[in-house]
Amino acid sequence: MPYVPRPLPFLFSHEPIAMEIHYEKQFTTVNDVWHDADHLHDFYEIYVNLSGDVSFRVGNQIFPIQRGDVILTTPNELHRCLYHEDCIHEHFCIWFKDFSLSEELLFSRFSDQPLLVLSDEEKEQLIEHCFELYQFQHAENELQFRVAHHFFAILDLILTGKQVANAAQNLPVRFTEILLYVSRHFQEASFNVAALGKATHVSCSTLNRYFSNYFQTSPSLYIESCRFSEAKKLLRSGHSVQHTCFHSGFSDCAYFIKRFHKKFGLTPMQYRKNWESRLSE
Repeated sequence: MPYVPRPLPFLFSHEPIAMEIHYEKQFTTVNDVWHDADHLHDFYEIYVNLSGDVSFRVGNQIFPIQRGDVILTTPNELHRCLYHEDCIHEHFCIWFKDFSLSEELLFSRFSDQPLLVLSDEEKEQLIEHCFELYQFQHAENELQFRVAHHFFAILDLILTGKQVANAAQNLPVRFTEILLYVSRHFQEASFNVAALGKATHVSCSTLNRYFSNYFQTSPSLYIESCRFSEAKKLLRSGHSVQHTCFHSGFSDCAYFIKRFHKKFGLTPMQYRKNWESRLSE
């Protein structure tokens, strides 16, 4: 099972900032069932690679990454690591809830290009700050200043770093056309893998090969992920469960509620109420 982030407040002087940093170093196989689901959560994420023969997918773009490279994703943006061989994958993930400068200064800059590559010196500084932040993230009282220091040092390095133009891996033209068709039709309840194959004149076996080879998922799971992403956006906008169900591509409310709960651990109604209570805090 993927790790579930739970950012906790660490700074109250100006406005609450909730953050969590997670460190992981483990041997991972390409065929591990953990890779069957896209990541789709309510927090901003900063991913920092330390090792492993991996790429990173954000939306429909794939970015080759190396030690010290950074990937930034926004709330409920589909993303995941792609494994090219069995390897030790070492990385940090920093999750935090929105605060006044996060969208304006940080993620708006990386909306079209989420990969950030620093200089070798800056990469090592970033990694050092990550280890320090990981060590002190649960500190209390006077030690909390260290949490803030390392967190904002990481943001500063990211803001002063350079983006890489055209860094995304080139996908086959045919597959790009398939992805575009999905983006235009996944909200239709009658849309499924068979309909996708018929409309794009591609066999189901070829569709499975495309999605497996490039996204390490299946066409049906990819379509469902697109629908879940849209559903969470609608619920956060205050729409009813029924409206959300039918406008995100699900045709049956009971099935939608069941699948949503299995994916996120909450019913759609509980998710919407939690979001509304967060806004009123």
